Amino acid sequence: MDISTFRALASRPHGQPFEGPVSALPNAQNLENLARVREELRAEHVPDEVIVGFTSLESENRTASSLGGRVVESYALHDQVARLKLPAGTDLSKAILALRESPEVSFAEPNQIIRMSDLDSGDVQPEADGSEKPNDLDERLWGLHNSKNPGADISALEAWKVTTGSNKGPLIAVIDSGADYRHPDLAANIAVNSAEIPGDGLDNDGNGVADDVYGYNAFEGHGDPMDGLGHGTHCTGTIAAEGDNGQGVVGVQWQAQVLPVKIFHDRGLTTTDSILRGLEYAKKRGAVITSNSWGGPQPSEAIRQAFASFPSALHVVAAGNDGRNNDTKPTYPADYDLPNILTVGAGNSADSPSWFSNFGRQSVDVFAPGEDILSTVPGGGYGLKSGTSMATPHVTGAAGLVATVYPEAGPAEIKDRLLYSSDRLDSLQGMAVVEGRLNAHRALSEDGVAPAAPNDFWMTQASPRSARFSWTATGDDGWKNGAASGFEVRVSRQPISEQSWNEATPLPTPRGKEIGDHLHATYEQNPESKPNLIYAAFKAVDEVGNRSPLVEAVAELPAAPIVFQDSFEGEQTNWGADGRWQRIQIEGRGSVWSSQSGSSKETFSTLRSPEIDLSERKESFLRFESRQDFAWSNNVFLEVTSDGGENWNRLDTLKDRGQWARHEYDLSAYDGAKVQIRIRSENLGAKEGDGTMVDAFEVLSA
Repeated sequence: MDISTFRALASRPHGQPFEGPVSALPNAQNLENLARVREELRAEHVPDEVIVGFTSLESENRTASSLGGRVVESYALHDQVARLKLPAGTDLSKAILALRESPEVSFAEPNQIIRMSDLDSGDVQPEADGSEKPNDLDERLWGLHNSKNPGADISALEAWKVTTGSNKGPLIAVIDSGADYRHPDLAANIAVNSAEIPGDGLDNDGNGVADDVYGYNAFEGHGDPMDGLGHGTHCTGTIAAEGDNGQGVVGVQWQAQVLPVKIFHDRGLTTTDSILRGLEYAKKRGAVITSNSWGGPQPSEAIRQAFASFPSALHVVAAGNDGRNNDTKPTYPADYDLPNILTVGAGNSADSPSWFSNFGRQSVDVFAPGEDILSTVPGGGYGLKSGTSMATPHVTGAAGLVATVYPEAGPAEIKDRLLYSSDRLDSLQGMAVVEGRLNAHRALSEDGVAPAAPNDFWMTQASPRSARFSWTATGDDGWKNGAASGFEVRVSRQPISEQSWNEATPLPTPRGKEIGDHLHATYEQNPESKPNLIYAAFKAVDEVGNRSPLVEAVAELPAAPIVFQDSFEGEQTNWGADGRWQRIQIEGRGSVWSSQSGSSKETFSTLRSPEIDLSERKESFLRFESRQDFAWSNNVFLEVTSDGGENWNRLDTLKDRGQWARHEYDLSAYDGAKVQIRIRSENLGAKEGDGTMVDAFEVLSA
């Protein structure tokens, strides 16, 4: 779809574009920063719009005016966030760069366009014969009950013996393409807003949306979330198609309160501002769970803040359909590191990960059925779809069952139950945090006994780059009833207590199969020139989130061999410097190299290290500290040569403006060679202050 088509679709009731010149847009001084912004803008975005986080409401209005634009709408997140409309034809890259340079702005980003992604297999007819309970359990609903591969499902039949949900249960917001709220298999489970009078055009309940009887259309800004795309209706059916009603299919919940929130246009696209409005509406309505079967590769600080500012709900999100590792190639919102987000990968009827599903040992929490999933489609029909979009509502529905049985459970407990009750699968080893597939029945367990803490949590291996912590698997209930469902290990540079547990860094951990299994977790770091202590803490977790007492261990990681080290004190070593580079004294640091203000005829001032011999070294590693002290950012390049200076390869462009920062680089590609490092600082007439400063330079090895 081209932009003109999008603009026609997106003529939402938020006013007309501001007409007029950009009055105070500064020139972009840093070409590399500008190039980076333009790279961001290669992704689809709304023309002439930007999403901005401000330090205050006053700065919001002042900054918008300085750009010749206006505030279209505001969002109360962690920052004061606004959508700005700029004059038609504005160079958005320069506007964003100017905003990011402003001390009154915490972030600035394009108003992204995100497209829907799933694999549609077409419409089908349900075939339940009514002989089973529920009477609408079609054999093709393998994710609920897998008759062809017993056990490779979410154990819905067993879960329904505990609860089938409730029309007075938790409010579940499906943030998607809307829902066909008239569908005969969905209508009974749509949360009807009784405070609204249908069709009178008034906002009777004062929540900012008129006639939102069945939900909200955040894309177009009105109260009708009818789905013309089909994606949201399909997800809604998996969550809560009415059960045992003699027609169609059954959802994970037979009865529920589902709130359709339409953020996608019927042609399958949405925008950052639509997502922000959708999440804000779900929060106002009091949703306890949200289902988010959408995403993309571009991060958005505004969307991250919207989820973070909605801590009262568990947000279930799709991992993505790119078949890639989210640990190394993130997708969003799946990769936002927030405790109230639960990310879902997709599996098939053989209990293997689907070929299209994203995965990640640290970024994807759990898997669920997501391939050839039968559910509702608009117009009263049914169809098959595949995708992590289809796996997500299985988990959302199970979360609804948990919240029905345990109404006092908060997002953390619901998430714990869904993760640690999952069925551990060898096929998911290394692919998810818990390496398991959803088990709705176990998530509903009653268990008041926590696992025991091991007697032998300790450091069993240490090197300059890593430490291994080991333990013996304890029981689910003390030392009984099989191994605990999961084990948590966190590390810190400081001792860890119950009070500081959440601030410590989690490590990937295995799940034990039997009591007495010997298990390990590995901490990795960049090498240090001095020995350092790493504190670790451990908890065992059962299937409902009960945790053992905390136990601790300490590892001393030895110093790495020093190949070259210079703190720039005492006699001057064999560094080469030209242009503005000179040694100066800094209070609290002593002697440092600085390219401070001064005359120079050269375009760049260059600081070159002595030759550093890596010919007998392995896993070489560079570390130093630097600071940029200019009136505005400039170009400072870090480069390396291994051929005596004939060719220089760029390692980085330094950006640590205004404060000292540590820089670390892997030089193992140069093991066996003799290298030099240089720092080139651009000489620009408007420089002020101490320029680029460098200190504590060292090269280490294994």
